[in-house]
Amino acid sequence: MQGAQDVSPAVDLAVRFVERVQAGGDIGDLLTDDVEEVELPNRVFASGARRDKAAMRAGVERGKTIFAEQRYRIFRAFGDASQAVLEMEWTGVLAVPIGSLAKGATMRAECAFFFDVQGGQIARIRHYDAFDAF
Repeated sequence: MQGAQDVSPAVDLAVRFVERVQAGGDIGDLLTDDVEEVELPNRVFASGARRDKAAMRAGVERGKTIFAEQRYRIFRAFGDASQAVLEMEWTGVLAVPIGSLAKGATMRAECAFFFDVQGGQIARIRHYDAFDAF
């Protein structure tokens, strides 16, 4: 992780979440039981996506089979006790071919993630992912 500029409670939690996803670790303890993730439409999910806690955890596991490596570079991070915003660059080195990209190729996206925090856990994530063409 590079570039985190704020250490508010929600920002700290959001950065820990991103670090866990990057490492392929378990995110369950960082999330409320009724957490909701909203992914806005993008090149990967043309209609967007909504995920609950189980689907979010499954997505981290699935990511370990699709990507040999994932990295987030944080450009800006700000928030307070109950909300955080991270502006990031995501890159993923493919473990399998996807579309016109061969195994070993790198996917890239510019991302903005908005986190709502309740009781020291993430209750909602809404994100915008602008993927490079592939």
